Amino acid sequence: MNIPTFTYGKLPVQAWEYPAVFFIFILVTILGLQVVRKKSPLDPSWKYFLPGMWIKLGGGIFFALIYVLYYGGGDTTSYFECAIAYVNLLFENPIAFTEAMAGGGTIEIKSLFNSRTGVPMGYMFFDDKTRTVIKLCVPFVLLGGKSYFISTMLISLATYGGLWRLYRMFVRYFPAFYKNLAVAILFMPSVIFWGSGILKDSFTLAGTCYFIVATDMIINKHGSRLVKWIMLAVSGLVVVSIKPYILIILLPGTMVWFFYQRIKQIKNKYFRYVIVPFIYLIILGGSYGALTQLGGALGKFAPDKALETAVVIQRDLKQEYYEGASFDIGEYDATVFSIVGKFPAAVVAGLYRPFLWESRNAVMLLSGAENMFIMIITLLVLIRLRLKVIYRLIADEPLILYSFVFAILFAFMIGVTTSNFGALVRFKIPLIPLYMASIMVMYGHLNSKRGRKQTKSPVN
Repeated sequence: MNIPTFTYGKLPVQAWEYPAVFFIFILVTILGLQVVRKKSPLDPSWKYFLPGMWIKLGGGIFFALIYVLYYGGGDTTSYFECAIAYVNLLFENPIAFTEAMAGGGTIEIKSLFNSRTGVPMGYMFFDDKTRTVIKLCVPFVLLGGKSYFISTMLISLATYGGLWRLYRMFVRYFPAFYKNLAVAILFMPSVIFWGSGILKDSFTLAGTCYFIVATDMIINKHGSRLVKWIMLAVSGLVVVSIKPYILIILLPGTMVWFFYQRIKQIKNKYFRYVIVPFIYLIILGGSYGALTQLGGALGKFAPDKALETAVVIQRDLKQEYYEGASFDIGEYDATVFSIVGKFPAAVVAGLYRPFLWESRNAVMLLSGAENMFIMIITLLVLIRLRLKVIYRLIADEPLILYSFVFAILFAFMIGVTTSNFGALVRFKIPLIPLYMASIMVMYGHLNSKRGRKQTKSPVN
């Protein structure tokens, strides 16, 4: 069977792949059951490990089927086919393969490939970010026997680790709300769909999750020192190599978390209120300094170029070739005051759009329904939970503060740089688990408050 694509023309699917998919599913289920049997008697949140993994695998396969059968290919099949060229080069010339994996996007490196291995597509090979994704895909394509669907399954499994570690981290802080947190982190449809296939977003989502988990380990001084610093370095490198703007948001949020954790330990309230403004100035200055030092890695997202980049990207995504899937938050120019003026509209777009009535196809309808759910839960919390309680939850829990800082700033970032729904629904997935985890913790407090009232009611 050959599935037509837009790239090399055909995506071969061989007979052995069908039983292999089933075998992998059974194998990981058996291994997962052994882990769950050991863990779940001590921690009930582990009962979501297998359902989360099954849904992540299903999301990857569903994503793959949609793109090869409905869209006829796309970036996902292009990444796969470029990775196949690297795998073929490994078997033909291991030394050249090592050089290609370690090298950049030069003509000399590309000349290592030939008609027997296949040649990576130029528009992907010569771009540093897409070439990074290709290289990350290579071990999965190798282990997957050059099967698109099996490679997708392996990437789904590997990236599930990031979401699971993030879930476990939140459960450690809020064990009573493990059910709510499972919905927020493991079962959000757009995160499952866009974060499970052969795409940039799968790797950057996992990298973001691991970066946050490593940050928590460092701030709270638990876990192996070597492991947490390696995790932070590797995840940060993956994120900055593929989508550097994510690091722009992660870094100041991390500093807020680090300093706020220590501010909470100051018992003198007067001194605490006096020192907080200075701490925020340090955070702003430190973040700007760190991002300036990373300017080479951040490229067009470096602080001195970010405003102009936002305008250019936003205008590009309004072009007619995006087939009417665009939205508009209004015109702005590359100045701080102009872009900040779009803050409310950009944040609403980043968090809640496309609205259900703006959906134009089945994939967008899925995102629209999810956004409707997010809005309803948010409104329930805002209406039924007093602002004083919300403020106290944010003020008392540095993780909740961090999650909201990251989610709001990230929503603003993608809101001002994106005007196309197709791009928006993919770009926003790193913020969804953090935003929804925070909202679902508050929703859990709302339900527990209601439960206490019912308990206190007189019995007839």
